[in-house]
Amino acid sequence: MPDFLNNIVVATIVKGAVVIVALLTAFAYMTLIERRVVAKMQGRLGPNRAGPFGAFQPIADAIKMAFKEQIIPTQASKAVYLVAPIISVVVALSAFAVIPIGNNWSGNPHVTSVWDPLIGDLNVGILWILSISSLAVYGIVLGGWASGNRYSLLGALRSAAQMVSYETSLGLALSGTLMWAGSLSMVTIVHEQAAGVWFVLAQPLGFVIYLIAAVAEVNRAPFDLPEAEQELTAGYLTEYSGLRWSLYQMAEYINMITVSSVAATLFFGGWSFFGLTDTIPVLPIIIFMIKVAVFLFFFIWLRATLPRIRYDRLMQFGWTTLLPLAVLNIVVTAICVALNWYWWVNGLIGLLIIVVMLYQIQRQGLIAGTRYEEATEKGIAVLPTSVRLAKFENAAPAITEENHQEQDTKAVPVA
Repeated sequence: MPDFLNNIVVATIVKGAVVIVALLTAFAYMTLIERRVVAKMQGRLGPNRAGPFGAFQPIADAIKMAFKEQIIPTQASKAVYLVAPIISVVVALSAFAVIPIGNNWSGNPHVTSVWDPLIGDLNVGILWILSISSLAVYGIVLGGWASGNRYSLLGALRSAAQMVSYETSLGLALSGTLMWAGSLSMVTIVHEQAAGVWFVLAQPLGFVIYLIAAVAEVNRAPFDLPEAEQELTAGYLTEYSGLRWSLYQMAEYINMITVSSVAATLFFGGWSFFGLTDTIPVLPIIIFMIKVAVFLFFFIWLRATLPRIRYDRLMQFGWTTLLPLAVLNIVVTAICVALNWYWWVNGLIGLLIIVVMLYQIQRQGLIAGTRYEEATEKGIAVLPTSVRLAKFENAAPAITEENHQEQDTKAVPVA
């Protein structure tokens, strides 16, 4: 190999360009895959006209966006309005830099090369991802504020509040895996799992918390409140069109790929698969892509299945349920690591907490349903608490058939 190719600067630039092209291509075809999968779940066909099986649909969408009229509102702050989508895309691309998508080409974790399949192996890789990802909200907030539209501003503020309420739980959910690995390096965390067990077995509670917080973090259904069309037209996207609108969509899908890659790396062994990836050079990358694809399918499945929840319940769930559970998971994991207990002890405690929480949720639902049935039997019109504000709406007596006849007898005929 020529000497200039062994230069770390050249290798970083080339690998960065490859990753950017791969992520942009994945974004384009993720839109097609999501539309096809959701259509299949809903008994429809989805895009199937542009090319075989609709394979050229992303290209057609890109051409349409390029020629669509670019509108800048008269009340918008023009400079910030134009820069905001770019911030979201740059942040989304930068967060992927420290994720290892494969094993070292030498197969030896102690022998590294500038051409190993990751852009940079930082000793604080997970902190890089958390810090960079937290900047994504700036693109949304600035775009909503600069649009000069009240709906856009409300959507941007929702996104900021949502990020604050779930970012803490997301970070704490990852802390358990860091304790077991004893490192912040993404590569070291994968090697620790390859030599032992996947951390999802030791951290089931942390994995569940991370998965829920990650869905809220990337503003995906059922947590897509910042762009709720029934309430805010399109939220922070209301005044964006054409390529600028597609930049926000690009950032959302790339963030989906990033959080899926983090879940696969920290909880499911990354590119490792029970020792099979130590002999075949390309197999680790394929294994990693399959794991990420499973999580991406989970995101699509949620969108096609669950309705959007109410915003106050979203915030309440983040602060009163996820955050206490994340702190509890940290305490339990710290005790297990400090006392040198086996990993399965931490896993059993986490599973027990999950079972107790599911039982409490089911019990609350049964109690609410019983109260609703009792009120209905008594002739009281009570709407479920999910569709009414119990603090401000008083349950009024329902108009039964007897009451209706009594009102008819009292009615005064018109002469």
